[in-house]
Amino acid sequence: MSVRIIVDSSSDLPKSVIEHYDFTIIPLSVHFGEEEYLDAINITSSQFYDKLKSSEIMPTTSQIPPERFIEYIQPELDAGHDVVVVTLGSNASGTCQSAHIAKSELGSDKITIIDSNALCLGTAYVAVEAAELILSGTKPEDLAQALKPFTDNGIEHLFCVDTLEYLRKGGRIKASKAMVAEILNIKPILNVEDAITQTIYKVRGRKKIIPYYIDKIKKEMDPDNRRIFVGHAQDEAFARKLITSLEEELEWSGEIILGEIGATIGSHAGPGVLACFYKKKS
Repeated sequence: MSVRIIVDSSSDLPKSVIEHYDFTIIPLSVHFGEEEYLDAINITSSQFYDKLKSSEIMPTTSQIPPERFIEYIQPELDAGHDVVVVTLGSNASGTCQSAHIAKSELGSDKITIIDSNALCLGTAYVAVEAAELILSGTKPEDLAQALKPFTDNGIEHLFCVDTLEYLRKGGRIKASKAMVAEILNIKPILNVEDAITQTIYKVRGRKKIIPYYIDKIKKEMDPDNRRIFVGHAQDEAFARKLITSLEEELEWSGEIILGEIGATIGSHAGPGVLACFYKKKS
């Protein structure tokens, strides 16, 4: 049995991981006013951030429509493959529901849909775990149950934005609060529960972000965790500082995957985001 895994582009999977597991990436849409782009198809992360900085219009992203899922899934079914679709959390987007509509229209029991209940590289984490399970012999119909340790809020998402400018522009934070935070050099740290972001802490100054992450990871990471994802938005040097700290202070010898955060998170948070994803203690 051949299984093809389709992952939506909000996962921000790096090219090396896509190639290693032979993932197919299906794009969300990115809009700057009436201009529409397909995420990671005709707009790269770098191009997106360049446009974000120069545009007077705040971008938006939209879910993948059922027709696009059908376009990607049908050829795999025609080739005799089983198809596993991994999407960002259904509480954050209608993308997962679109996948279910596509499955219903195709009328095939060879399609398995996994709601990652995660965002960004958290979805990537679930996709990699799904691929590893398939490689070890897990059947597609058993994946949802096997992935519950990860999809039941088992993956910690740590995000820190460098500026509140884009949250303010997008109406997600009051201008007065953003101004005070900028003056005091406050950096909010967020995590994700059921695919919804929430502020969990605040640090003063960028230098305190990585120490906070390391301390939290030391306390909360599952001792059997095998991989950590590190994400950045236009600041790879800062992400590599976090990787060095993970290796040295945690004496981490597991896999660290570095990815660039794209349009889905970038539309709200802007450049300069530093993120870390790992499996929490159960």
